[in-house]
Parts: sequence; C-alpha cells; structure tokens
Amino acid sequence: MKLRRLLKEPDLLISMTFLLGFFIICSLQVVVRFVLTVPLSWTEELVAALVIWMTFFGVIAVERKRSQIRVELLEDLLPPKPVAILYTFFDIAILACLLAIVIGGWHTLAETGYQRTPALGIPINSLIAIVPLASIVLCVIVLRNDWVRLQEAWS
Repeated sequence: MKLRRLLKEPDLLISMTFLLGFFIICSLQVVVRFVLTVPLSWTEELVAALVIWMTFFGVIAVERKRSQIRVELLEDLLPPKPVAILYTFFDIAILACLLAIVIGGWHTLAETGYQRTPALGIPINSLIAIVPLASIVLCVIVLRNDWVRLQEAWS
C-alpha cells in the first residue's frame, strides 16, 4: 500500500500502526519473559488497549470504504432498487445496535471514571472511550453509505 494512499486514509493508518505496536509489544513480552525470565507487567494492559483501539479504527475504515461483509448473491439476483431497500433495513438494524453501544458506552464511561489500570495506572476511560466515539462515527458513515446507495439505485 502506498504511503500517499495511507495518508488519505488516516483511520486505516492508525489501525495498522496499532497492529504494528501490538506485534512489537507481544514480541517484546515473549523475549523478555522466556529468554530473560523477567516478565513485564505492563505489556498485557497496553496490548489490550491496542487491540480495542485497532478494532474500532479498523471497523471505521471498513465501513467507510463500504467493504464490509455483504450478501453478494442478492445483488446478483435482484435489481438495484430492491437491493438498496433491503440494505436500508440492514442499516437500520446496524444503527439500532450502534445507538445501544453509544448509550451503554457513555454509561460505562460515567461509571468507570475513577478506575485506573493496575500496571500502567492510566484511566480505564482512555482505553474504552473509543467504543462510544467510534460508534458515533460509524452511525454517520452508515447513514452516508445508505444515502449514497439509495441515490445510486434511483439514478
């Protein structure tokens, strides 16, 4: 993937950077634990945070590019308008789930505001804040993708 293209897709770049960090920290943990026999306590917390953030940035990138898993058989069998309407129903279900995640995420952030991770001492909220924030971004992207799909079907 060319660097110029990656710079145009910051969500994908961030997700790939987190994946690289995940790989480096896991490798460090294996070497330090099994070669030097001195396990590090902070690596597991950091890896967990990277996985959470990487997942949500990756989901944003996939949804933005409209490359999520879909039933292509329907696109081959049905005309564009019924497919667009069917996908609109799918998107409504997705939006309902995302709205539940946003509401639950905000409640979780409010309840865990005082908690910190044991090894690193960073606020738990900084680890899980991506969940409701990414869900809000995903709602906007799903609505935009549905609008584009409906316009393409009726044009």
